[in-house]
Amino acid sequence: MGLELFQFQQDAASQMADRYVEYVADPIEFGRSSKRRAVPFYQALSSITGSGKTSILAQAVSEISSLLEVPPVILWLSKGKVVVQQSYANLAEGGKYNHLLSDITVRLLGEYDPEDVANSSEALLYFATVGTFNQKDRETSNLKIFSIDTDNIESTRWEALKVRETADGQQRPLVIVYDEAQNLSDQQTTLLLEQQPSVFLLASATLRFPAQFDTEVIQPLRAEGKYSDEDLITKVKSSTVVSSGLVKGMISLNGLNVPMQETISEMLSDMYEAEAAAKSEKLNFLPKAIYVCNTNILAHDAGQTDDPKQPFEQRQAPPILIWRYLTEQCGVAPEEIAIYADLKTHRDFPLPSNFVLFSGGESDYDDFVAGDYRHIIFNRTLQEGWDDPSVYFAYVDKTMESSVQINQVIGRVLRQPNVMHYESDRLNTAHFYVRVDRNDAFTQVIEDVRKGLGGDAPEVRILTSPPGTEVPESLAPKESLSVPRTAIDNKATVQPVERVLEKVHDYSQDMVNTRGVGRRRTVQQAIGVSESVDSEWVAFEQSNRVNARWVFCREVARRYRPALMVMNTDGKKFDAKVGVGSSAYASLADNAAEAVDEYLRHAVIKQLKPKPYEIGSTLVRRGLMEHFNNALHEGYDGLNSFEQNFARALDHTGLTWARNRSQTGYKIPLVTLGQTVWFFPDFLVWAGETVICVDTKGSHLVEADARRKLLSIQPHKNVPTTVDVKFVVEGRWKSDGTPDSKEGFSVWELGSGRELRTIPHEELESVVKSFTPPLED
Repeated sequence: MGLELFQFQQDAASQMADRYVEYVADPIEFGRSSKRRAVPFYQALSSITGSGKTSILAQAVSEISSLLEVPPVILWLSKGKVVVQQSYANLAEGGKYNHLLSDITVRLLGEYDPEDVANSSEALLYFATVGTFNQKDRETSNLKIFSIDTDNIESTRWEALKVRETADGQQRPLVIVYDEAQNLSDQQTTLLLEQQPSVFLLASATLRFPAQFDTEVIQPLRAEGKYSDEDLITKVKSSTVVSSGLVKGMISLNGLNVPMQETISEMLSDMYEAEAAAKSEKLNFLPKAIYVCNTNILAHDAGQTDDPKQPFEQRQAPPILIWRYLTEQCGVAPEEIAIYADLKTHRDFPLPSNFVLFSGGESDYDDFVAGDYRHIIFNRTLQEGWDDPSVYFAYVDKTMESSVQINQVIGRVLRQPNVMHYESDRLNTAHFYVRVDRNDAFTQVIEDVRKGLGGDAPEVRILTSPPGTEVPESLAPKESLSVPRTAIDNKATVQPVERVLEKVHDYSQDMVNTRGVGRRRTVQQAIGVSESVDSEWVAFEQSNRVNARWVFCREVARRYRPALMVMNTDGKKFDAKVGVGSSAYASLADNAAEAVDEYLRHAVIKQLKPKPYEIGSTLVRRGLMEHFNNALHEGYDGLNSFEQNFARALDHTGLTWARNRSQTGYKIPLVTLGQTVWFFPDFLVWAGETVICVDTKGSHLVEADARRKLLSIQPHKNVPTTVDVKFVVEGRWKSDGTPDSKEGFSVWELGSGRELRTIPHEELESVVKSFTPPLED
């Protein structure tokens, strides 16, 4: 079974497809007279590293393909062969994302055959790299990607791709997907535009494209179509990516102006702590470390290269010095270390037999991955394609004018193992130990890290420790405490949803309401007059049709994807074909919206019995930490002023409490529309047999219906501990949810009729006192 999309991934893909539908109703033309041509639809995907761009692009391609009248040819490009191989493996038959590409055949561009294009009833997706590689590279590479470089592809095949003709003489549209599109060049742009593509979908962390692409595609859309950046870019909120568990929630960035040995020693000390945490939580992996440095340049003299014609013990190449320190001083077994770099060697001075070197680049990449090494030393050759989420630690040498770009290393450490956050902060944190020879160089490193994250990522907490300052410390809990986990129970949704499904009309014999109608803009130009008159919209019949099941399921998924689990669309009426833009399409979308509303109305949050959430260690900087007597940890840093005042008042009650980490801590599912699918309380309070989850962020962050569900979590009959949610806000509030006064504080709760109401309090001491369980007689 393939991996399911997260709601934010579905939303991003559907937004790209929706924008395509809007664009083809009124496409932009560019150029003069005989050279005039339609500007392709263009959409850039901007999201943080590790957000699953491949799955978003695959879903977007699938939706756009379904909306096209003629099944398209899709060209999926990336620069690196390793990246293309991974994407191909994931999307081809048997891959974890193949289910997203229903009715699309996945092949390599080297397998392109005009006969397939002419006779296949499906869309055809071809993978290719865009680099220039010579024949020798292809023959020696053991990768599956071969003969597929756009710069080298045989002219006959490239010309055949331009035709793309079906058996009945129609030209298939061309959809171009470019992953890691910051590598797009002017030459590639020219080659690709020769193919007259209908769609460009570009994914890139930087969103910087070459002048040619800007001139030929982006500028005409801006000038003629009045498209803004917001219209041309699909942005993914980084907070939703972090809370999904795809990436680590924190980055610990430590700058050290000390020798390599001292820097690595500091890192290994923290790494052993993370190992202990992983074993304690019985995880299926142990944390790994990468070491990024120059390869053959002397560590102490940037102008000199290391001479391979000397005994191993006398060599000064940084990878060798790091390997020797790890094996001779730190007790790391040589078989756990791999050097993946073009390290110079000489046959008269062989390397030790247990020195594992991969210097063949992509040719020995598979052997490297199979080795599952825990310490990997490399320069820059490993930066695109290799993604191992169990990498938590990175030593980065930025001394001696090092060419290492830290923003290119971020992605190697940011992904989170098993797509879930853990109880210990160490296991939700990417750790960087950056060796610098000037303190001001560290300031630039911080800036580079922010850029390297890609997209807008304020939710990834960056703990910076410049050279000479304290590094974050992990504080263990004073005692072992837990909170019952929760989940959405959808049993009560089945019948209400079935009633909506029964109401869905059967359009199989309807020739009127299934006719798709679009709107196209025409501009009337008077001869001899330079200015055009106002454009007018003209209705026209769209001939592309999709089945009712696709429409219904797509509209459900884009509202609340988990609701698909109870939507039975096996009935024959869902086979009916309806036109895009038809009244039948609109009616099916309304049915889907109603079905989702019913699901959300009847779904409840309930406690689970197995494996409660254990409170783990927390990372703090002692110099910024406030000590508390009754907190589960010694203290906390990073509290805002309201949280700080609340924590002080809470500490005076004598109840045991803990600060809960946003995006990576204890979470409760939200039963609501939108990309925010988890609720992270700010504080956890143990009061007798109840764990109180307190939110102080403001009730406006959770809409009313979802708040009701959180305030009425159903207990489990075999779990004595119950979970209770409290919303604490500043000021007084009216019964209709509007502010009444800025004085005092309020606690939201459910009334007897399940209506939301607030209980006013003069001061925070009164609020926290209400949490204390009554004394038993």
